[in-house]
Amino acid sequence: MEQRRMSVSDLATIYGCCELFDMCSDDALVSLTMQGADPFLDWLGWEGTDVCVIKKNFISWMRPDQYLGDCTEGYQADPCETPNSIEWGACDFTLEDFGRLRRRGPVRDVTYNDVRYCEKQPRYRLDGTRIEDIREFDSVVVAEVLLQDLRRMVITGNGATAGQFDGLEHLVVTGYTNSSGGHCTSMDSLVVDWNNNGMAGGAGITVNGDAIAATWNFVDVLLAVYRRVVQRIRWAPTLAAQLGRGLDMILVMPDFLAQCLLDFYTCWRVCDGSQYNETALQTYEARQFRQSLLGGRFGGGKIWLDGFEISILPYEWELIKGPSCGDIYLLTGAVGGLKTISSQYLDMNSVPDAYPTDKFWVSDGGRFLHWLETDETCVAQREEIRPRMLMWAPWAQVRFQDVCCQTVLDPLSPNPCDTSFFPESSFSVAACL
Repeated sequence: MEQRRMSVSDLATIYGCCELFDMCSDDALVSLTMQGADPFLDWLGWEGTDVCVIKKNFISWMRPDQYLGDCTEGYQADPCETPNSIEWGACDFTLEDFGRLRRRGPVRDVTYNDVRYCEKQPRYRLDGTRIEDIREFDSVVVAEVLLQDLRRMVITGNGATAGQFDGLEHLVVTGYTNSSGGHCTSMDSLVVDWNNNGMAGGAGITVNGDAIAATWNFVDVLLAVYRRVVQRIRWAPTLAAQLGRGLDMILVMPDFLAQCLLDFYTCWRVCDGSQYNETALQTYEARQFRQSLLGGRFGGGKIWLDGFEISILPYEWELIKGPSCGDIYLLTGAVGGLKTISSQYLDMNSVPDAYPTDKFWVSDGGRFLHWLETDETCVAQREEIRPRMLMWAPWAQVRFQDVCCQTVLDPLSPNPCDTSFFPESSFSVAACL
C-alpha cells in the first residue's frame, strides 16, 4: 500500500524561527502585492445564494402573423369575421452550477504555530488588528491568490471548462442560442473588432462581423454603440420604465488605454478637425478640458456621451493584450433598480454544521470554505470559493477588441502571471534558508 507523506514547506512565516520580517524591529507589516478591495469586483455586486440552477425566459419579439411574407392587417371590416393572429419568438437562458476556485497553503509544522522570534513578537495589520498565528497568515495569503484567480476569470472564464464560470469574454459575445438550439440574435452583444488600430481608427474594423468605414475614429464608434444600447433599452418595456431612475454604465479598460482615450476624447471635443492633433492638445483650452475629465466615480476619469457622464474603471487583469493593445468594455450594470449584470457565490455557511467532525470553517460571510489536510504534525490549509457571473441583458453590453495606443512607458499590470508587465522581472520566493 502506497503511503503519501507531507513535507514541511520552506516558505517563510510571519512568526517562528524562520520569520518573514524581523520581529524585533518596530516596522509595520506592509504588503506591496495584496490588493484588498477591488472596485470592479465590487461593481459586479456579489451575492450569496444556495440556488444551483437559474433559468430565465424572454419574449424576444412579437408581431402580427405573416401572410406571403408580409404582416397581416389588424383592422376588421366585418364584426363577424375571424381576426388575424399573432406570433412571437422566445429565448431562454439557463445558468447551472458554479465555478470552483481552490488553492492550498504551504505545509506547516504545528509545533511552531505559536513560536515567537523575540519579545517584541506581536504583529499587526494596517487596520490595527493583530495577526494571531501562522495559520491565519497563510489563510490571508491563500485567499489573496484565490482573488487573483477570480480577477482573471471574470474576464477570461469559460463555463465549458470544468471548474470555471463564464467571464466577460464568453458573455459579451454574438451567436446566442436558446436551450433548443435556436438563434437568439436579439440577445447578441455588440462586439467591435478594432483590428489593432489606434484611436484614430483604420482598416479592417468590424461591428458584429460587418465592416465599417475606416474614417470613423474610436469616439465616433463608441458614441454610436452607446446610442444603440440606449435605443434598445427604450424598446424594452420593463427597462424603459426604469430609465428615468438612472443608468449604471461604465467603461472598463487598462489604465494605459484610459489615458489614451481621455487624450483622444479631449481632441475630439476641442481640437479643430476630426483628426487627433498633438499640437492642438497642448493649447490652454485643451489642457483645461483634459483636466476636467479627471476623477469620476472610480478615479480613472470620465467622458460624456450625448450629455451622459460615463466613468472609467481602470482594470488590467486579462485586458492587456500586448505591449500596446488591450480590450475595452462598455458595460450596463443596471437600469434604474433592475440589475442586468450581477455575480453570485455559493453560500457555504451550512457546511460546518453539516459536517461537524471534518473541521470545516467559513469566513467572509460564507464566501470562503476552509479546511486542513493533516499528516502527523504537518498541516496544510485548503480554501475554496464557488463564484459565477450572471448577465441577463447581453445586448446592452459592448466589447472593443484589440485597441492599440503607443505610450511613453509600457503598460503595467498587477497580475503576477503577466510577467512581461509585472514590476518584478523574476520572482524570488520568501523561503527559509
